[in-house]
Amino acid sequence: MKIWLLKEKFSDAPWSSPESSLSVEDFCRVALMDWNPSGQEKVKSKCALPIRSKPGAPISKAAIRNALARINQVKGAPSAMKARAAARLASLKKQAGIGED
Repeated sequence: MKIWLLKEKFSDAPWSSPESSLSVEDFCRVALMDWNPSGQEKVKSKCALPIRSKPGAPISKAAIRNALARINQVKGAPSAMKARAAARLASLKKQAGIGED
């Protein structure tokens, strides 16, 4: 059995958080972390580290850098979720060819 890894598309466009321009649902879709309880109405304050400007858009390299800098500042998220997000960011950083700054 072969497992195909999805090759992400990345953008070099300037970055600003899409929090104010997206619905709660879309913002949580583009964020690496969403700790809203299942089955309840989502709130933006329980979603963090957006990496896309909108669902389906390329991942922003600048957003990856921003998320790497801010991950330890996220309040309220479970530590296991932060660890998964950190691992995902490390993978995305490598895929995007982002070097050490």
